[in-house]
Amino acid sequence: MHIHPHGIRIDLHRIGGEVYAELALRGRLTHEDYETFVPVIENAMRGLPSGSLNLIIDMRRFEGWTPRAAWDDFRFGLEWRKDIRKMAVVGERKWEALFAKMADWMISGEAKYFETMEEARHWLLNRKS
Repeated sequence: MHIHPHGIRIDLHRIGGEVYAELALRGRLTHEDYETFVPVIENAMRGLPSGSLNLIIDMRRFEGWTPRAAWDDFRFGLEWRKDIRKMAVVGERKWEALFAKMADWMISGEAKYFETMEEARHWLLNRKS
């Protein structure tokens, strides 16, 4: 039996007055993955002021979406785009950098691409950038 692990790990952090979420994407995401993770993220965001969500999306172990999951991701992004202050995309491939550029056009805040989690966290938590 060949197993293909996939899913989304969600870590919520508070450092001083800053709250941010780290999403680690793994494998090829499915519609069922989004059915699981979207309610968790929505519940975590309910108490935050509008436009204050900070995200790190770790795509280093990500392999893509099923067609329905890609649609789920697009809908989720549209629904919450006004609430995102900063989105750091961490990856190793050119298409992940392109994903960050597209996200920067779509969200009300900023999105940037990084190759390390350390760089992403530093930018995300630095108010001056």
